[in-house]
Amino acid sequence: MAVEHDSHKVLSDLRDHLARHDKPVAFFFGAGTSCAVQIASKADPATKEPIIPAVAGLTKICKADVATLGPKFADAWSRIEANIAALGQIPHVENILSRLRMMLGAIGGSDTLVGLTIGEIQQLEESVRKTIARVVNPELTALTLDSPHRLFARWLSKTVRRTPVEIFTVNYDVLLEHALEAERVPLFDGFVGSYQPFFNSDSLRRTEAAPAAAWARLWKMHGSVTWRRVDQDGKMRVIRTTPDGSGEMIYPSFEKYDESRQQPYSAFSDRLGRFLDQEDALLVSVGYSFGDEHINNLLFGSLENRSRAHAYALQFSEPPVTSDLAKRAAQRPNMLVLGPDQGCIGGRQGPWRKDGATSSEDGAFIATPGATAGAPASAVSMKIGDFSVFCKFLQNMTE
Repeated sequence: MAVEHDSHKVLSDLRDHLARHDKPVAFFFGAGTSCAVQIASKADPATKEPIIPAVAGLTKICKADVATLGPKFADAWSRIEANIAALGQIPHVENILSRLRMMLGAIGGSDTLVGLTIGEIQQLEESVRKTIARVVNPELTALTLDSPHRLFARWLSKTVRRTPVEIFTVNYDVLLEHALEAERVPLFDGFVGSYQPFFNSDSLRRTEAAPAAAWARLWKMHGSVTWRRVDQDGKMRVIRTTPDGSGEMIYPSFEKYDESRQQPYSAFSDRLGRFLDQEDALLVSVGYSFGDEHINNLLFGSLENRSRAHAYALQFSEPPVTSDLAKRAAQRPNMLVLGPDQGCIGGRQGPWRKDGATSSEDGAFIATPGATAGAPASAVSMKIGDFSVFCKFLQNMTE
């Protein structure tokens, strides 16, 4: 018999989990959280557009910039896209950047790959890096007081917890830092100092080496536009500074880091594993499509070993039943997937049950029949996978 899930109960359980002050809570934010921030379009001020495009939009911009380097570079991009697609992967900019770095590690001085010499591959890689750094560092003065990140920061400012809230993100931008500072939420990101804050991995391993629980933690697992590598006294050190246009410390693939660049990335991965190793830990992912194999293995492996740790995967789009996320969730009752049309709860996949009346509170987060234009009579849509909706959900918890 096909199973149906009660969308109201699922949201009520999530609300109860987040309200517990003694529960270790962390969030995992992907690209969908940044593109959820909408501002007036420059082309048509009457319409809205994401302040930072999603991965597909970012890929299109990078491809256009590479084309300006010349026909051989545009051809190389197309060949790299084809190679990635042949491996069954999506040829988006992060996979392309990872592939370029693999090529730089494999090519010899007089060799060519995809029609480019090592110097030209370096030029192509630099173009991609700089485009990413430019696009994910927009002017933030257009952000409003009710932007999703501000609502999230406001919820954080009103919570009192025994353990610090930890935020893991694969985004390179500074939207979270901007919002947390605007709402006066103390923040620790693993960097210490005031002139050129340097990364201190010890602060992630030992609680006594980090600020108290009132400080939120922000771990940027794929790097940031505010990181740079500098030579200090003959040693390379990672520091945090103002946004840097070179995109030097943008690394979308953990496995492609050379030994000299392992920190801070390996420390953040270790921290994610340590968090999930806690009994009764709760991880809520939003805007993340589960496209990073290394992070996925960390998440699913930890959930398999810790049955009392739980993860909610709030999905903006319906994950295919053949996806790794759907398959893994079916094997792990403590991995809950909330898609628009279906959920996987307790390892069982099924649609959201059609309910009668919708409470005024849940009405903002669940679209019932008639609430969505053109929806069939049996349709119930879970909207919590939209980061802007999720942040309103948090806001309602404190009002």
